This record gives sequence, C-alpha cells and structure tokens, in this order.
Amino acid sequence: MIRFLFIVLMSFSSLAIASQSDLVIARQGDFFKDFTLDMYEDSSAALSFKQIKEIKEFIPHSNRISTGYSKSFFWFKFKIKNATNSDENYFINFTEIMEELDFYIVSSNGEFIKYERGIRYFTDDRVNELKQPKFQINLSSGESKTVYFRIFGLYPIITALYVFDKESLNSYELKYDTLYAFYFGSIFALLLSNLFFYFFSREKSYFYYVLYVSFFLFWQLQFNAFPPFNSHNSSSSFYLNGTFIPICIAFLMFFSASLLETKILFPKVNRVIQYTAYFYVFLALSSVFFLHESFVIINGLTSIVLPFLLYVGFQSYLAGNKVALFFIFAQVSFISMTTLFSLMMEGYLEYTLLNRHGIAIGSFIEIILFSLALAYRIRVLQYEKLAIIHQSNIELDDKVKERTEELEQSRQKLKELANRDPMTNLYNRRCLYEISNELINIAKREKNPLSLIMFDIDKFKSINDIYGHIVGDEVIKIFAKLLLQTRGCDIAARIGGEEFVLLLPNTDQKGAYEIATQIREDVEKLKCQVLSYPPISFTVSGGVSTLLLENDNEIDQVLHRADKALYNAKKSGRNKIILSS
Repeated sequence: MIRFLFIVLMSFSSLAIASQSDLVIARQGDFFKDFTLDMYEDSSAALSFKQIKEIKEFIPHSNRISTGYSKSFFWFKFKIKNATNSDENYFINFTEIMEELDFYIVSSNGEFIKYERGIRYFTDDRVNELKQPKFQINLSSGESKTVYFRIFGLYPIITALYVFDKESLNSYELKYDTLYAFYFGSIFALLLSNLFFYFFSREKSYFYYVLYVSFFLFWQLQFNAFPPFNSHNSSSSFYLNGTFIPICIAFLMFFSASLLETKILFPKVNRVIQYTAYFYVFLALSSVFFLHESFVIINGLTSIVLPFLLYVGFQSYLAGNKVALFFIFAQVSFISMTTLFSLMMEGYLEYTLLNRHGIAIGSFIEIILFSLALAYRIRVLQYEKLAIIHQSNIELDDKVKERTEELEQSRQKLKELANRDPMTNLYNRRCLYEISNELINIAKREKNPLSLIMFDIDKFKSINDIYGHIVGDEVIKIFAKLLLQTRGCDIAARIGGEEFVLLLPNTDQKGAYEIATQIREDVEKLKCQVLSYPPISFTVSGGVSTLLLENDNEIDQVLHRADKALYNAKKSGRNKIILSS
C-alpha cells in the first residue's frame, strides 16, 4: 500500500514536467524521453488483453517505471500519432532487461500485433540473446496507434521507456555503449594492475581485491547485457549467474578484514566478518536450488553488512589504521549510491539515470579508492620497517648526523624485505640480521655496548601435545606481546618455532641480565586462558650475550654464545637466565 502511494505521488508530480500521454510526431527527428503513460495495476494477475482494453481506471504514470516486489501485472498504454507529411518508422526502446514483457501495437481499426520478450520466454532449444527490449512501430502520415504493454516479475522491475527515430536511437545506444565501455575498461585495467601487484607481493589483500572486483565485474556485465554474459541457453542459466552477487560480497568482506587489520585490532569482529563471508558463499550455493528464498536473505543481510563494514572502518581508523580512511570514503560513496538503487528497486524511488547508474559511479569510486588504499598500505608497511631504527636514533647523541647516510641506505634495503613474523608481528630472522648488522657497526664505531637475549619457551612440545597447536600458538602470541612491551629501542624477533631474540642497543651484560630476569619473572606470573581450557602457566629460559667490540663482526657470534647459555639454562632445570661465558 505504501509503495502504491509512492507510485501515485510520483506519477502526479511527473505531470508537471512530462508531456501528455498522446505522443505527437510534429516533425522529422522528434523523439520522446519524458512523457506520461497510463497505468493499471492488475492485482489479480488474471486479466486478458481484451479485458484490459475495456478498463477505464488507468491512472497517469511517468515513463520511468519501478514496480518493486509485487505479484501484480502492471499494464501501461499510450498513443502515438504521426502528424508529419511523410511516413515515419519509430522505435520504442526499454532501457532494461525484463523478466516478462507482453507488448501490443494496436492500429485504429482494432487490429494488433503482439510481441513477447523477457527472460521467462527463453527457450532451452536455442541460444537466447540477453538485451533491452526494442520494438519498431511504422506510422503512415496522419496515422495514430495505441501501444499497450504488460510487465511482470517475481523480482523488482525497473525501466524507462523512450521513443526514438532511427538516428536518435543510434545516437543513444552509441553513448550508452561508449560510457559503459569506458567503465568496464577502467575496472578491468585496475583489476589487471592489482593482479600484477599480487603476483609480485603475494599480499592477500590484493588477492581478495582481484576476486571482489572480478565477480562485481561479471555481475555488472550481465546486468547491463554485455558480452560474454549476454546470451543464455535457458532462463534458469540466467538466474544462476546471480550467484556472482553473494560471492562478490563474500570477497568484499575478506578484503575489508584484511585492509582494516581486524585480525590484529578486533579479533572477535574479525571472526564475525569471516563467518558472514562463508555464509554468503553458502547462500551462493543454495541459490542453485532455492533461488528466490536465497536472494531474499541476501538482500536483507546485505542491508546490514555494508553499514557494519563502514562502522568497522571507522573503528579501525580510530585505532590508528590510516588506510581505513580510504575504505571509509569508498564505502560511503558505494553505500549512498547503492541505497538510491535499492530504493528504486523496491519501488520507492522513480527510475532516473542517477538512481539506475549511480551504482556504477559509486562502485567505480569505491574500486579506485580500494586500489589507492592498497598502495598506501604498502607504503605504511615500509615505513613501519624503519620505525625501530628511528627509535634507536632518539637515544644516540649528536654524532647520529655523521651516520645518517648509512642509516638511509639501510632504510632502503629494509623497504624490500618482508620483515614481520605473521603470527606474532615480531621481526623475523632475516630482518633481525639486517638491523643487527647496522647496530653492530654503530656500536663498534661509537664504543657503545650491544647485548642480546635468546629466549626459549620451556617444554613447549608438551604444551602442544597436551592442549593442541591452537593453544601452543596462543602461548607464542602471549609471549610475543610481552616482548613488545619492552623499551622502544629494543628489537624483538622470532627466529624459530618457540625461540625468540631481544636485541638491546646501548645495554651492557648486566643491564641485559636484569631485563631478561624481569621478563622471566613476568612470564612465570602469567595465567593464560585459551578457549575452554583451564588457565595454564608456562615458563621461559634465556641466555644473555654481549657484543665483543674487538672480536665480533657478525650477529651469529653473539647468537652462538647466547644459544650456549640458553642450552645451559635448559639443562640446569629451566626457568632460568644464564650469562654467556
């Protein structure tokens, strides 16, 4: 009822800008893009064409149609007259693909021609071309004809009806195809470039981006009747391509989780996003058997999911993830345009170019901003690699200016390294070696101490055997977080399964021993709650070694002495810190 009132109000408001329902071709080249139709809603969905012609209760309606979800048949009619001195050939063009369209051209003597178009009229014995319906109407000089058409669909029907001569039709189709060719070409170029970056970097965010954009592109190609999705063997094969939509949204969620770093910042939210994405994949599979029911769920769920992702984007930005700002602007653009499109599909807004094609504009902006976000994220990660060196510089004296050029060269090398352990976010062995080489050179030149602590989680294999690898991984993460809470200039790295290194600039052996002892005592006090298991405790052992300025040239020498001290700590009962000899 509410939608019907909207339709009536929009119909009467359109009268102020639309011409009368009788179209008059006054001169050659006239065409009609804004005019009034007469509409009748057959809620019984049972009236024949003969019965419809007898009905007088048609109401005015714009030539821009959006029915929303309805089981009714919608009948429209208008008259067209050729007032020129020559015969005219005109084309009645529908802008969108129809589910079911019966089209009648009635001559003044009552004879009529009927055409049947739409997805429901696809047959299984031939290739059915998917295209916007178009009908030719021939008018002699002074002749009038009446056009009736009936539309129906289980899904919302949106379209505009235009009346063109041949030249105007060709011009309209050329502009339409050119704009969408640019749109699809641009998206395809972005897709290929980011696919290249994925193969180069192996970054998951690029992988999810490429899949999201690919399935969105497939959906838009079919929705706008472009190759290779413009022909089908049957109506069911057309509807099955609707699975592009839930799969597209699933990869949007995977991409969003990766870009917004929800796994690190909001673990619980991350699980919600992951499970919801898997549910979309399930809906895509279920739509093969329960198409209508699945898409009702998809539509309802998506109206919640998109605002939720926007909210997560805001929270990620507030948590310090600057990349999320790109995501926020992208989602605002897409959601605003999608909202207009959805309201039009529901029948609450009239069909307009903005309402219909705004989703293309919004998605284009979104896809570009997502691509920029990925590029910016790589830049941010590169600068994170340099942060530890910057912290070391704060504690050094004015002589740091003399070695700026050396550190800049080190920064350039670090930009090329993937230096993070994915589980703990600590630096990995390769990065440890790279940074330590620079710090060893500085320590030897400035005659400053440099110490190293090697830690090992005691009886870690027993933890895995008793509680499982999930708990073991959580123990590793908990200890890693503890290491990250040390001084800002210290470098924490994971060099093996349960082996860790803490590199301590400007710290002698005594200071390193005190730090190691404090960490050991802090670990001993921990009670770790993982999943449904009772709280568990664990301990660590450590070996401390200091750079010998005269003898040591590489970190391996310091590591070797620390490893021997660690071995002695384990051998002498564990939960100890031993100084290297």
